[in-house]
Amino acid sequence: MRITNLFPMPICQTDLHRELTEDELKFFALEKEKERMVNMGNTFTKNKYVLNTPELSNLKKDLTDLVNEYLHNVWKPKYDVEAYITISWVNYTERGQFHHAHEHSNSAISGVYYIDTDENDTITYVSPQMNILRMKIAPTEWNTWNSEKWTMLTPKNSVMLFPSTLKHSVDETSNPKTRTSLGFNTFLRGRLDDTLAEIVL
Repeated sequence: MRITNLFPMPICQTDLHRELTEDELKFFALEKEKERMVNMGNTFTKNKYVLNTPELSNLKKDLTDLVNEYLHNVWKPKYDVEAYITISWVNYTERGQFHHAHEHSNSAISGVYYIDTDENDTITYVSPQMNILRMKIAPTEWNTWNSEKWTMLTPKNSVMLFPSTLKHSVDETSNPKTRTSLGFNTFLRGRLDDTLAEIVL
């Protein structure tokens, strides 16, 4: 029997390929001390454009390069299309806190850069198909076809990239330190298909 893995969901996990500089670390340390927005289960920065600060200009370029590498490897654009980062913010999850299941609107590709995590920190992705048989079948083991969600480790200095429509969450963390991650959304510009329409923003 041949089973084809048709229409897979492309999840990218990679490393930043460098350590944060002293200026970048100082910026994140100062940002952590500022007043935050309260989320369902954790908190995040009031500043929704952290990557637009001069101290993070190199980090923004590095993350933009990774997003575009992912875009071109997966979608193989026929025309000149590029992704650019729109909003960006820092998430803080204390011990015993969590991040509720959600997706990102008004974005093409979303990403998370893990600033400070431990070896047990994870992210969970929720299957967009959610029980394709409309029946509940108890499995002997979980795989990429029968799972309704999938959890992956999130090492420090790693980057996750995924379609913004994919729902994701963070389970209650046992990390004794503050789990700190940088989230960001992107949009596309350029000619997308064979029509004359072009997205220019």
